Amino acid sequence: MRIFFVFNICLWFVLFLAWTPYTSMMGLADPTSMHVAFILFISAVLLTFQGYLRYRRARRRLLT
Repeated sequence: MRIFFVFNICLWFVLFLAWTPYTSMMGLADPTSMHVAFILFISAVLLTFQGYLRYRRARRRLLT
C-alpha cells in the first residue's frame, strides 16, 4: 500500500506542475482550470487523510 501512496503523491505533483503554467496563461476563470483546481484540492485532502491514517496505524503498532 505504501507504493500506491507514493504513486498518488507523484501523480498529484505532476498534475500540479502541469496545471500551474496553464493557469498562468489562461487565468483562474477558465472552466478547465477550475475543474483541475477542484481535483487537486480533493486529491490533496484525501492524500492528507490517508497519510494521517497511515501515521496513526504505524503509531498504534509501535505502542503495542
